[in-house]
Amino acid sequence: MLNLGARRLVAADDYRNTTNGYTGARVDLATAQGGSATLIYVLPQQRRPDDEASVLDNDFALDREGFDLQLWGGYGAQRLSKSSFAEIGYFRLRERDRPGRPTRDRDLHSISLRLMRDPAPRRFDYEVEGIWQMGRISASTAATARTLAVAAWFAHADAGYSFPGPLKARLSAEFDYVSGDRPGGAYNRFDTLFGMRRGDFTPAGIFAQTHRANIMTPGLRVEMAPGKRLDLFANWHPMWLASRTDAFSTTGVRDATGRSGRFAGHLLDGRLRWWALPQKLRAEVNASLILKGHFLHEAPNAPDTGDTRYISLAMTANF
Repeated sequence: MLNLGARRLVAADDYRNTTNGYTGARVDLATAQGGSATLIYVLPQQRRPDDEASVLDNDFALDREGFDLQLWGGYGAQRLSKSSFAEIGYFRLRERDRPGRPTRDRDLHSISLRLMRDPAPRRFDYEVEGIWQMGRISASTAATARTLAVAAWFAHADAGYSFPGPLKARLSAEFDYVSGDRPGGAYNRFDTLFGMRRGDFTPAGIFAQTHRANIMTPGLRVEMAPGKRLDLFANWHPMWLASRTDAFSTTGVRDATGRSGRFAGHLLDGRLRWWALPQKLRAEVNASLILKGHFLHEAPNAPDTGDTRYISLAMTANF
């Protein structure tokens, strides 16, 4: 498994029970002056089965990896002080069809820059990251689909303050902008590759309505760790579409005319974790609520299902 940088492009999602795995090589370097680098060349493991009929029938299949899906690149970081650092990254994803598995033939270059100051009591902290994505992608999985140039981007910023005291509380304001596709010759929808969802948005798995695609959202977050065995957080995000003509985030809800507006609704989300056995067995509760806005009510294919409520219980064992 791999967790690199802020885990927005390459991660092993620690929420879902089908986490991302990778087969390949990793090199870690460090200097006496506070510099570090991680380089990888991997074949991401493709989860099987991946067709709807097999999943619904609870069929079994071994995951696979192959040269039809390759990922390489890495991060370099330099400490600017004891509590702050700068990081630059580059990853390339190459994808092609194989018999029985048509793809969109992604050939993506992702270039990132991140600045961060670590949280500490009685101190302000921050994180700013931007990712520019370019390359090529097929308009569909059809063999005759035309090739589109990619021009997409992502930006995240947050600023917080950690309060002294036994609660170890931190309050932060944050903002995310993730490009969506727009009319024209280029493809503008950002691809988060193998990035994790939970860090900035909601749990992965069956609750798949918000992720790093076509979304603009400010937010407020409060975090606490009142003991060595307990931590929790809660956040609030009003959500808009970055592009009114593309599908909102990962919901699949779209109005190609753009007449349904941009406001998607409000997201309320929280998590509580407790180490039942320290470093060995951890329980957690996740709860999320999406109060749908005008777009998620009025778009042509918006489901008439009311607001979305999600709650999950999980137990994680470390061996």
